[in-house]
Amino acid sequence: MSFQVRTLKDKPRRRWPWKSILVTVLKIGGPLLAFYEQWRTHEEEKQRKQKRATVLKRVLMILLAVLCSLLLMVGVARALIALKVITFSSFTTATGVPPPADENGFTNILLVGQGDKDHDGQDLTDTIIVASLDPVKTKSVALLSLPRDLYFLQTEKMGKGKLNSLYRDYKILLKRKGMQEADAAFESTRQLGMEVGKALGVTIHGVVKVNFTAFKQAVDAIGGVDILVPSDIRDTEYPDENYGFQTFEIKQGLQHLDGETALKYARSRHTSSDFDRSARQQQLLKAMGEKARAEGLEKDPRAITRLFGIFQQNVVTTFTLRELIGLAGIAKEIGTERVISTQLNDRNALYDGFVEPGGFLYTPPRTQFDGAAVLLPVSIPEFPVTWKQIHAFTQLFFQQRAVYLAHPSIAVLNAGGKSGLARRLATELIRYGFTVDTIANASLKNEPTSFVTSTDTDENLALFFATLLAMTDRKDAFASLTSEEARPVTIILGKDFGYRPLQDFILPKE
Repeated sequence: MSFQVRTLKDKPRRRWPWKSILVTVLKIGGPLLAFYEQWRTHEEEKQRKQKRATVLKRVLMILLAVLCSLLLMVGVARALIALKVITFSSFTTATGVPPPADENGFTNILLVGQGDKDHDGQDLTDTIIVASLDPVKTKSVALLSLPRDLYFLQTEKMGKGKLNSLYRDYKILLKRKGMQEADAAFESTRQLGMEVGKALGVTIHGVVKVNFTAFKQAVDAIGGVDILVPSDIRDTEYPDENYGFQTFEIKQGLQHLDGETALKYARSRHTSSDFDRSARQQQLLKAMGEKARAEGLEKDPRAITRLFGIFQQNVVTTFTLRELIGLAGIAKEIGTERVISTQLNDRNALYDGFVEPGGFLYTPPRTQFDGAAVLLPVSIPEFPVTWKQIHAFTQLFFQQRAVYLAHPSIAVLNAGGKSGLARRLATELIRYGFTVDTIANASLKNEPTSFVTSTDTDENLALFFATLLAMTDRKDAFASLTSEEARPVTIILGKDFGYRPLQDFILPKE
């Protein structure tokens, strides 16, 4: 037998078929990896759904708890009021809290009206009113309407643009940044209140934004309103719900309006101006308040529940529920005869001599704003554009409302001042919302000094205007006036009178 001896190093090496193994692994592992990826994605989605479900359950539980609490509160209140155990006043006192207020005790609210999903431009805020409540001193409400074309050259966060588009544009921006619809709507509402307050020089304590549906349903819920229409309206371009037009027509005189007609009356602007529309909106708010008070709706739990349902579905507000209940208690104590109103407009007497209260705006050339019609504040000096005159006006209108509530008639008489100064001062007073019904030369001649005079019953008013204009208060001079000159307040311009705009007297020097 023969043997062959080989050393170990001569032993043939076993070669692994790596290429075949790799192909096999890929054939088997590919589907496994794909399966694993699908399983991992499924598990992650499952966890996300579980997390969302947990959050939704929590939110649902909170909403149910709030809803049950509200239903319980309304139900108990209804029962107790029906049994005459409590009154509406005691209910609001028990459940409400005082709303925020400034150093004067005033609560300033921005009221915003906008379209709903069935209307073109649903996020445009075409109704903008500042309501200032004084529940203590005068028990009154001062309403100031702002035109939708009022242009903001700059804001803190909302960019620049027309007042009626600031909310819409900022909301779009927030949603692009990932904010949810409801959160973007709330934050845009809150920021709009801050920007308007800053522009006007007042603190806005809360915003209430109402859509068209809420307005219509609220009017219908109180049985409609009676309105004295000042002149015929025939608007052939009133927007319909199909992005087209329809004709809205209403005759002059006393008219009973349901919700749909009231909305058209408030929105129509092609027959008249934006400023007339603002006046109609204020007229409707007053009429609704009068109707609610006359019908005793604030004592009717069913009406309150119905209105609250409308409120829940169609209103965005920065006030808490308890603050709203507190506001309802305050509003109950304010009579509609204690409501004063005005609006900012462009009837400023700068170009045509025509002036109205609130005439602090002007229309710049459209070429400066890409062809758009906008309104800017009239500034003194003319450039740069500032809101100083409007700040002065709002300070008077809100803080000195007792004078506006008294609504005194004023005579401005020239007794030695330069020609034309009496009319210039009278125009200024009218723009600030005062009633000047006499502008003439005085029977008194060559008075060395300017002064204000009045009857004994109106001496507080005379003191106010004397202080405002830095003049002397001379009650003794009233007897020297003729019957044509005598008014609750008569301003005599003597030789020393030199015209200064009211903003210089009202605003602190910088």
